[in-house]
Amino acid sequence: MANVEVKAPSNIKISGEHSVVYDGPCLSAAIPIYATASVSDTETGELEVVLQDLGISASFTNAKLKELYREYGKRDISPKAPGDNTPTDLAKYIDGHRDVDKQILPYATIAARLLNEQGIDVLNKKVTIHSDVPITKGYASSAVCSTSFTMGLIKSSGKSIDDQIAIDISRDGERIVHRAETAGRLDVGPVYFGGYVTFSKDEGIKQQDISTEINIVVIDTGQKPPTAQMVQKVRDRRATDQVGTDKILRDIDRCVLQGIKALREGDVEELGRQMSRNHELLKMLGVSSEGLDKATSIAVSNGAYGSKLCGGGGGGMGIALVKDDVTANTVIKALKENGFDAFETKVTLKGAKYYSGRKIRTKI
Repeated sequence: MANVEVKAPSNIKISGEHSVVYDGPCLSAAIPIYATASVSDTETGELEVVLQDLGISASFTNAKLKELYREYGKRDISPKAPGDNTPTDLAKYIDGHRDVDKQILPYATIAARLLNEQGIDVLNKKVTIHSDVPITKGYASSAVCSTSFTMGLIKSSGKSIDDQIAIDISRDGERIVHRAETAGRLDVGPVYFGGYVTFSKDEGIKQQDISTEINIVVIDTGQKPPTAQMVQKVRDRRATDQVGTDKILRDIDRCVLQGIKALREGDVEELGRQMSRNHELLKMLGVSSEGLDKATSIAVSNGAYGSKLCGGGGGGMGIALVKDDVTANTVIKALKENGFDAFETKVTLKGAKYYSGRKIRTKI
């Protein structure tokens, strides 16, 4: 199979934002908003990457991909000591490759690792990425594109690699986009597997065998600040009140665990209660916003089981858990009357791993 198309779904964070930074669990789920990687054969001897929506493309020789792999692979990934403001090796790698468009570098790095570490032949390939996932809203758009790209090249080769290795290679794109070694822990799992996925310090990224169907209203409250800014806000709060902040974070952990239990038991109402509790705790951490608080309140007062911010916070996306389509319509109507955009969605159980990669028709 050479010419293939792989779709990767977006995801939402059901619970656990910010506490996961301090070793707590997080629960995410895939939703059907997709990025597509289309892979076709060429005879150039190079890899061509096309970002269709941005009108950007670049080609890479075998020698260039080997260079990228060599330099990326030798970086020190250990955490820096507190107060150490010197650039990380990851930052040095990114800044040292200004010869590659910053939008393309994540994909070139992924391809370099697939070729040189996993033996996936990425040369004589053209990969075109198109995404319907909104950016800077909390939908993990970069993770969706990186994962579709990774799986497109793997499936076009006819080979398969270990799940955790495929996820880690997809995360390389996230590491570069967000300039952080920990990036992608929450986002790539549900994009790759589909369905419900957890992340925790002890178990890493783990697919959950949960088939409970839920109806979600996704709420757009406007632009959001960078997630790193909100993470720093919690870090600053913890520096001045570690005991109080840690209590909030561990209370969020309990929301996550009780929410997972409720999902397993099909108790959607209890999941909603835990989501709303989670939002109140995030509000106490200072990572909500006036718009998010208003939107979640409107959702619950119009019949939602629960509602919370989704992602880093400070604006952007919120979610509401509802009983059915009728309730979803009521909630959406009320939100739109108050100036918020909103739509209904469900969890999709099919991630990029399970997308067969249908052949692309080519003209003769």
